[in-house]
Amino acid sequence: MKYFYCTLLLLFISCKTYTSSHPEFSTFSENNQIEIKKVNNFRYLGGIKNTDGKILRDSLIYRSANLHQLRRSSYKQFEQLKISKIIDLRTKQEADKEPDHLPKNISYSIFPAFEDKNDEMKNAKKLALTGKINANDANERMLRFYKDYVSENPHVIKKIITEILNTDQPVLYHCTAGKDRTGIITALILKILKFDNKLIFDEYLESNNLRKKVIDKRLNLANTLHFIYPKLDLGVIEKTSWIERQYLQAAFDEIDTQYGSLDHYIHQVLGISENEREHYIQKFLK
Repeated sequence: MKYFYCTLLLLFISCKTYTSSHPEFSTFSENNQIEIKKVNNFRYLGGIKNTDGKILRDSLIYRSANLHQLRRSSYKQFEQLKISKIIDLRTKQEADKEPDHLPKNISYSIFPAFEDKNDEMKNAKKLALTGKINANDANERMLRFYKDYVSENPHVIKKIITEILNTDQPVLYHCTAGKDRTGIITALILKILKFDNKLIFDEYLESNNLRKKVIDKRLNLANTLHFIYPKLDLGVIEKTSWIERQYLQAAFDEIDTQYGSLDHYIHQVLGISENEREHYIQKFLK
């Protein structure tokens, strides 16, 4: 994973916006969005049809950004969703620095399929601030991350997917921004439940819709404070703030390259037989 994490770090660095960027947005209506103060990119999977015309049940699977700033005053609203399990996709360093704030009765597990063993996040930040990472570099690092995430520690991906699909109560999984790691896991779940690529990519890109205000605010601030980090390539912020169709496609392509096909990955790597797959479809769709 040595090519990642200029990403999340750079989300918090101020610089001038790279105005030539044109992010792609989802055509979803955003009806699945859940608004809770200080929790970004929060939504549930539901109301969408798979290739057999079956509809994903509402209020069973949730995804979001981190819950570090979840307020006690929002606990009741959170509990009304009846979420009983939280799965944290962040690294241990991220979780230690910004631990989730959760009601006491919620089960919490952390499954980092990416491990920042060599302090790569900090190193990437230094490289970016000194102008040694440009927009093209950031793009390549993002592509490499998506490829590595599905192939480097597949046993962890298997644990994550199993925890989500085997729970009998509503479950929420998240990373830091709720867009990359969370987006990959969501795409794999929807693949298992036999949704087509058009819908999967549309659901994935919804993170751009739901994070637009956050990103616009960051970029406006960056435009004002550009003088602080004049060597930082302005395109890096854009590349690491928005998600792109090509990133998720890179993960799918890597699965095809490494494992032959997505179905083979589901059966052999994730350990889900066709009978188990049908069981999950019956469980989560109607």
